[in-house]
Amino acid sequence: AGLLQGGGNGLSPNNSIDPFKLIPGEFVVHRKYGIGKFLGIRSIAEDAPLGADGQPSGPAPRVGYLFIQYADNQAKIKPEKASEQLYRYASPGAIKAGVKPPKLSRIQDRKGWQQREANTKKHIRQLVVNQMCVYLQRLQCVREPYMPPPDEVYQRFNELFPFKLTPDQAMAVSDCYEDLSQRDTPMDRIVVGDVGFGKTEVAMRAVFRVFAGGGQVFVLAPTTVLAKQHVATMAARLRPFGASVELLNRNVKESERTAVLKRWKDGETQVVVGTHILLNLKKEMYGNLKLLVIDEEQRFGVKHKDQISALKASVDVLTLSATPIPRTLHMAIAGFRDASLVTTPPPERRPINTQLQMYNARTVQEAIQAELDRDGQIFYVVPKIQMMAGALKRLQNIFPDLRVMEAHGQMKGELLDAAMDDFASGKADVLLCTTIVESGLDIPNVNTIIIEEVQQFGLASLYQLRGRVGRAGRQAYAYMFHAELASMRDEARERLLALEECCGLGEGFKLAERDMAIRGVGTIFGDKQSGEVDSIGADLYLELLYNQLEKIEKLRLNPLPPGDVLTPDFATVPTLSVAYVATDDARCVADESLAGARSNAEVDKVLSSLVACFGDADPRSLMAVNYHRMRTLAGELGVTRVKIDEASGTVDFDVNAETEVKEMLVDNLDEMYRKDLTVTPGGIRVVALAGASIDVTLAQAVNALRRISDSLPSFIKFL
Repeated sequence: AGLLQGGGNGLSPNNSIDPFKLIPGEFVVHRKYGIGKFLGIRSIAEDAPLGADGQPSGPAPRVGYLFIQYADNQAKIKPEKASEQLYRYASPGAIKAGVKPPKLSRIQDRKGWQQREANTKKHIRQLVVNQMCVYLQRLQCVREPYMPPPDEVYQRFNELFPFKLTPDQAMAVSDCYEDLSQRDTPMDRIVVGDVGFGKTEVAMRAVFRVFAGGGQVFVLAPTTVLAKQHVATMAARLRPFGASVELLNRNVKESERTAVLKRWKDGETQVVVGTHILLNLKKEMYGNLKLLVIDEEQRFGVKHKDQISALKASVDVLTLSATPIPRTLHMAIAGFRDASLVTTPPPERRPINTQLQMYNARTVQEAIQAELDRDGQIFYVVPKIQMMAGALKRLQNIFPDLRVMEAHGQMKGELLDAAMDDFASGKADVLLCTTIVESGLDIPNVNTIIIEEVQQFGLASLYQLRGRVGRAGRQAYAYMFHAELASMRDEARERLLALEECCGLGEGFKLAERDMAIRGVGTIFGDKQSGEVDSIGADLYLELLYNQLEKIEKLRLNPLPPGDVLTPDFATVPTLSVAYVATDDARCVADESLAGARSNAEVDKVLSSLVACFGDADPRSLMAVNYHRMRTLAGELGVTRVKIDEASGTVDFDVNAETEVKEMLVDNLDEMYRKDLTVTPGGIRVVALAGASIDVTLAQAVNALRRISDSLPSFIKFL
């Protein structure tokens, strides 16, 4: 086995791992060599120290090494180097059964790995830049701040909430109030909190602030069941203050729907809660909309997300998400995405009693009986639809009179909603289902969840499933059953080990944090990164993302006045021809106007005046115009010198900026134009026509600069 040397980059490693916590069989990522499989730690005898006589002076010391399998070789690495250089590829257990494991890297192919890392960095930069552009667009919208209601009204509304706000809730509410009443740009805040930690109350208070200030509100929920739950809670709180709260989903009849929308348009209804139907209304219906509350945005499809984005541009938006975002990510994005974290559980919430064991009919019987004895209900979850029939049979053998209802993702929407509704209203004791209950269902009467074949689920799924119980101040139980260890594949056994580690003494699902971090990135940036994440592993991806967010300031251009851009290939500045502008005075004024132009728009203005007076310019005059165009465009982009080589047809733009900035100047171009540009150590090289005359090459240089300028993200010009 070859010895892997470190190659510390001097950065304090954020996400690298404690090598002694690795599980054999896990995939790891070495910063320099890429993806490998951890085989275990073995101690190896090293040469014994020599005495003065040149003979060994004692027993040979043994040193521990981590052994890692790569595609072309096995390698060993010392633990102290590993803690600087190694990253987990994914949480143990995040690679589900049936999912292809990652392809191992080759130690001999360092270039391939470097390329992969470079591509990911590019993708992350694009992600951050896009988010900044959205942020900037919002800053350019203006609206009147909302007046807070009188103190006594405010007091009465708050007293209807039966609990004391947790410190995090109070902070999130105060953030929303500041956004709504002290800023004149639309709010775009995301409130992130675990299931049952009170995000809805934060939204309720934001809705009340907008309603009290005379605004109307849409509340968008991913399922009809959730929409019904929101209508009930909001109506109870808002109606005493004169607000009308109505429901819009596919179960509302067409005639009633029309009536609801008419009342909304006439201002008689202040709050409409609904599913994605709210995204497909006629344009005039959005005229009154002031605040859009989105519950669990990540559960809407791509098409709906695009519709939400279009709506977002001009109204206040509050998004609620149960995908936890690690605090580190929250800190990193604080600059341009307003996020409030609700991480303190309500005082009445107790830790969930989690039991992990092999399937046992007796335990199932006792668990269900205990829940029935306290008039509660049970979620019974299996990983696949095909397994539901077997589970039902087992349940009926134990409890012949048990009322069982089924729900899974292949049921028609309305049937699924009806089943969920019936279960929520207590028409069955057990809901036998697949992971459909993973998010968004709040049934306080369900405080026991039983999960079969737990080794087939990803950790993040189990985390969400377990969070479905324990909402009502009662002790909640989660029973997680696995198959016999002997019949399990290695990866499933690993996942189980990881799970056991996480379920220990209320540790919470610590290892799911990483999966959550990745999902959190998706929540914040609204992007499916899984492809990029799979390419280099979750931990390294997050570290690169944090690094990019820290460097956002460095993406600035260093513009300079057009007159300071050096053009060594022009001994004198080209001027308009006598054939085009005959009188010396007029020509002199026109040349001065071109030379004094500070932007490309000003050059165009001068040209328009010339064409109006003298008609289309001849080639020599056009070359003079293009020369000034080139200098103004180059100055805006921070190009310090333009060097033209007519023979080879290359144009070199020297750019005084970070390499990342140069790459970004080229990145956003259409594929068709990008192939003619390369990033060089000094700047950017454009390949034009070899052997063409100077005026043709100059025109091509202008076109290249114009394309680069047009494709630049707006916020870069703003920095």
